[in-house]
Amino acid sequence: MAEKKEAIELAEKIYNLDNEAYKASGSGLGHIYTDDREASINEIVRCMETPEVRFKLHQQLALIGNMAHTIENPIKCDEILSEYEETTKAFHDFIDRNGGPMRILDPIIASLNSLSLKNRMDSKHLIICISRSTASGGSHVGIELAEKLNIDYLDSKIIAKMIRTLEITEDLKDTTDNIPSAETPNLEEELLSARPQSGIGRFVHMRNRYHGLNMRDASFFRMSEILIELAKKQDFVIVGRAADRIFTSNRIPHISIFITAPLESRVKRVQAIHDCDARTARRILKADDNVHAKYYNYYTGLKWGDANNYDLCLNSASYGIDGCVDLIMNMISGSNVSL
Repeated sequence: MAEKKEAIELAEKIYNLDNEAYKASGSGLGHIYTDDREASINEIVRCMETPEVRFKLHQQLALIGNMAHTIENPIKCDEILSEYEETTKAFHDFIDRNGGPMRILDPIIASLNSLSLKNRMDSKHLIICISRSTASGGSHVGIELAEKLNIDYLDSKIIAKMIRTLEITEDLKDTTDNIPSAETPNLEEELLSARPQSGIGRFVHMRNRYHGLNMRDASFFRMSEILIELAKKQDFVIVGRAADRIFTSNRIPHISIFITAPLESRVKRVQAIHDCDARTARRILKADDNVHAKYYNYYTGLKWGDANNYDLCLNSASYGIDGCVDLIMNMISGSNVSL
C-alpha cells in the first residue's frame, strides 16, 4: 500500500513537471502526456509498477529534460531543471527499491570482463551515437547516459516530432510572407488551410523541397540537415538513424557505439516485454533487426553491426545497462571532452 501511494505521488510530480516545462518553454513539441490528468497518472503508475515497460518512463523523463533545457528564462530554467533532477532521482530510487529496471546482465559473462578503455576526442560538443540490436537495452543505455551527462536524448520518435514541428513553423512563415495581412479576414484559418495536411500534401511538399526524391529519401536528408545543425549548437545522445555516418560524412566529431547481446538474452527480454513465447520473440527480433540493418546499409553503404564501423562495441549481457553506461562515462572522462 505504501509503495502504491508513493508511486501515485511520484506520478503526479512527473505529470506536473511536464506541464511546468511545457508552459515555461512554449515548446512546439507539445505535452509529453496528452491524455487527461487521471489517465496520464494511471499510465505512469502502471509503467512504474511493471519492470518490463519502465524504459518508457525513462524516455518520457528524457523528453521532459530536453524541453526544460530550451527554457529561455535562466532563472526559470534552473528552477525546473532542479525539479527535474530531483524527480528523476526519486524515480530511480523508487525502481531500485522495487525490483529495479528490466535486467539483461549475464553474471557469468560479466565475471570474465575487465575495463581498460581510452578514447580521446577534440570537439566543442559531445555527441554520442548509439546503434543497437533489438532488445539489447541500447535505447535504455542512451537514455541513462543522457541523464547522467545532463544532455538531450534523441531517437527516431523525438526526431520525427522535431521535423514535424519545424515543417509546420516553416510552412506558417512561408504562407505569412505571401499573404497581405490587411486582406486576410481570418489569418489562422488561412494558414491552417495552406499547410500540407494530408499524406499526399506532405509527399508533394517534400518532393518539391528535395528535387523529386522519394518520401523516404527526402525524410532522411531532412533529418540529416537538422542533426548537422543541432551538432553545431549542443551536446546530445542519439540512438539509431545512422547518425554516426551522417556525422562522419560531414566531418563532425562524435563517439559511435554499437550495443548488442546474445540471442537468447534478447529473446528472454522480448518475451518479458511482449508476454509471448520464445518462437514469437525470435520472429520479432529477426524482423526488427532486419529493419535496422536495411536502413543502415541502404543509407551508409556499410554493414550494420560490423565492428569496423564503430568506435566501441558492447555486449550488454556482459555489463548490464548500468555497467554499459559507466563504461562509456569512463571512456568520456578519460578524453578531452569536458563533462
